Amino acid sequence: MFFLSLRKNDKYDPTFERVMAFQNLEVVHVVAMDQQHCIGKGNDLPWHISADLKHFKAITQGGVVIMGRKTLESMGRTLPKRVNWVITRDTSWAFEGTKVAYSIEEALAQAVADVQASEKPDSIFIIGGGEIFKQTIDIADRLELTHVELDVQGDAHYPAIPAAFKKVASEQHIDDKTGIAFEFATYQK
Repeated sequence: MFFLSLRKNDKYDPTFERVMAFQNLEVVHVVAMDQQHCIGKGNDLPWHISADLKHFKAITQGGVVIMGRKTLESMGRTLPKRVNWVITRDTSWAFEGTKVAYSIEEALAQAVADVQASEKPDSIFIIGGGEIFKQTIDIADRLELTHVELDVQGDAHYPAIPAAFKKVASEQHIDDKTGIAFEFATYQK
């Protein structure tokens, strides 16, 4: 097992990336964001786009998801048909149906066995929130982003997409109920 110090204010440690590569796991961010990279407002999704929720489900179902505590609490439940790992600093925190880790590196290290036993044994899915995305963007291999054509002015944001990522797939859509335009985009290193 590996435990590295990759905290909010620490510099990126390339050893972390080498360890994940050794595990042969693809680290995938799955997120919807607006034009300003907003991913949340008031601890909730700032839009409801049914097609995006179905897209998220198709990508992550049968796999292992890692999220921060606030992300889980905003959903109010675990995601069915997935192994749910939650990162929190609170050592007394518990939530039925989750596995708890106290750092990103601990969650990734402990989730390896779950990933290998899952229906999606090659990928681990990071699903939020903003701080978790920020701390894992350098080790991500693929980004599954939904670009929502709104400007929400929320309080949780996705980091800037590093230049190492190239858009390899894109689908434009308009939500039938709301008229909101959005794009499913895949970025690969």
